Amino acid sequence: MYLKKISVALLAAMAVAPAGAVEMLNTQHLWTFDHWAAKGNGTPGFGAEILAFDAANSALWVVGLDVEGPDLGNGGIDVLDLSGNLLNSIDLTALGGVNSVAIANGRAAVAVSAPFKTDPGYVRFFDTSDYSILGTVGVGANPDAVTFTPDGSRVIVANEGEPIDYSAANIDPQGTVSIIDAATLAATTADFTAFDASRVTLEALGVRLNGPNASVSQDLEPEYSAVSADGTRALVTLQENNSVAVIDLETSTVEAIVPLGFKNHNALGNGLDASNSDGIEGNIQNWRVNGTYMPDGIAGFTNDGNQYYVIANEGDAREWGDENDPDFFIDEVRVKDADIDPVLDGLLKLQHGDDYADSANLGRLKVSTTGDLDGDGDLDRLESFGARSFSILNASGEIVYDSADAIEQIIAAQFLDDLWVDDRSDDKGPEPESVVIGQLGASTLLFVGLERSNAVMIWDLTDLGDINFIDMLFADGDIGPEGLTYFTLGNTGYLGIANEISGTTSLYSLTAVPVPAAVWLFGSALAGLGAMRRRDPLA
Repeated sequence: MYLKKISVALLAAMAVAPAGAVEMLNTQHLWTFDHWAAKGNGTPGFGAEILAFDAANSALWVVGLDVEGPDLGNGGIDVLDLSGNLLNSIDLTALGGVNSVAIANGRAAVAVSAPFKTDPGYVRFFDTSDYSILGTVGVGANPDAVTFTPDGSRVIVANEGEPIDYSAANIDPQGTVSIIDAATLAATTADFTAFDASRVTLEALGVRLNGPNASVSQDLEPEYSAVSADGTRALVTLQENNSVAVIDLETSTVEAIVPLGFKNHNALGNGLDASNSDGIEGNIQNWRVNGTYMPDGIAGFTNDGNQYYVIANEGDAREWGDENDPDFFIDEVRVKDADIDPVLDGLLKLQHGDDYADSANLGRLKVSTTGDLDGDGDLDRLESFGARSFSILNASGEIVYDSADAIEQIIAAQFLDDLWVDDRSDDKGPEPESVVIGQLGASTLLFVGLERSNAVMIWDLTDLGDINFIDMLFADGDIGPEGLTYFTLGNTGYLGIANEISGTTSLYSLTAVPVPAAVWLFGSALAGLGAMRRRDPLA
């Protein structure tokens, strides 16, 4: 396992920081639980995708795939104590595909897709003290994520409503958001049918709508949600639509759909590594490419009394059906295989040379067919998937901060040998997948799971005018961090990570080191500088 610590930046800060200020995090890997190995030893362990902390019983509930089950995602729940021991497993295979879990006030809400995923799904509630079933609530098709309001009184369910394919015989269910009263288990639904007549307006504003034969309410696919601090509003990511939706939880209605626009990868500080065939790892450059944010995970927080949200800009192409089937649909193409509009072709050649479409340049980069703006079959704009960043949104869903190309720059500068995955450069890079916010003392910390780099970044959001990268967590054997949960016990913070590809869950502890306490660590920090490859993240 590798843990990288802050070094030079810390030493400078210690000289000027006031007494008692937090200038360093001490992170420690406590344990890793292998869910599939547990199953192999005769216990009914499942995989690891999403996890939640049960404060009432000091346990982690982890939902994941049964490695021996069908591709639909059948599986169940493993409950672990904080020492990494398996307490119980709950098999949900018979219900359908288990997708998500959230816990509040001793109640666990688990999202389960129906066996035929275009049918309405379920949220099953459990008493976390004895694992008894409290009830099962019907929700929309393919419930992808569940989130409790801050007081635990309601559960917000993002029902993605994905089709299986776009054939004429297939059902393309509506994307919806369910709001469940946690006490009565009564559910209401916020849908998008009111926007069906506004397709032209939405597209003009930048909402991405490209599902064949799909209405607006069918095309919109809720992914994750975060709730405002007062519990009255939710912001829901619409990943494939490059937008977010504002939900009024009091009236169960969609207030607005907010398009996120594009990141200009041609602007200084917004570069990307666009090729996995150039023989160079970390070859971050500016290109005439528009990054489509397409956020996956979202988390809410407040700063100076104002509501904010942070999103992980992963990106996601649509691909449905069998490629040999006449109804096969995919909305991505490599630049070298695309028909480029003559005007755009001229601009690309002017800036990047006549060989811009070579595999070592832009040729391998996957872009969206929605870049055909006039419907004539060629691309008028290169729109890549994901922005390789995290963004901060205000309460209205508007971007007020983006981390630019810092994620790739930090990995290239400090963790190249360990974390750079060059065969993903032509896709979506490190793929920021999930985000969670945590408080440690007076500090607001952001944790960003990087699905392809197999690591979790830690950022300090305490001062939104001075956002800083702090640290990176990654361990041998943990592959594909998908779900994150953060909690505190006393003065110690804990980060749980569910790793989907390796089927493992890891727990880390985080403690703040005040400046006076950090002084005695100064010598040991100097001793370790030679082994560290840390420099200013934005240098």
